[in-house]
Amino acid sequence: MKALFFLNASSGNMPMPFVQALLALDYRPVPLAGAPGEKVVDLGIQRMLEAIESRSGDVLLGSHDGDFLPQMSRLVGENRRVGVLGFREFVNAGFVELTSAGLKIFDLEDDVACFTSRLPRVRIIPLDEFDPVRFL
Repeated sequence: MKALFFLNASSGNMPMPFVQALLALDYRPVPLAGAPGEKVVDLGIQRMLEAIESRSGDVLLGSHDGDFLPQMSRLVGENRRVGVLGFREFVNAGFVELTSAGLKIFDLEDDVACFTSRLPRVRIIPLDEFDPVRFL
């Protein structure tokens, strides 16, 4: 498994404390630089997803961004597990549509338990998951 974290380093500087924290958590920082106004992180992730198409292995994208829909849709159903990690209520609707093809959406709070207390989120709650005590 490789966990990558794409960074915009177009300014010529890298936030070294953040990079060191990523390294300590076994992430591999990918610092990219480009022209002013160029979405270097998005372009880097898109290129990475395209490169993964010709390889085997599962993919988990930590983003809500619909800019990655074309690449992710090509990865779904290719004998690999493909998922998106984020806050379910902010995930692009195109990712939700891909769930019927096998894409899994993992919620940072509910599925991954990334937080030590409940977040003040406003979202649709399926009745079978409704816990009235949370609202008291």
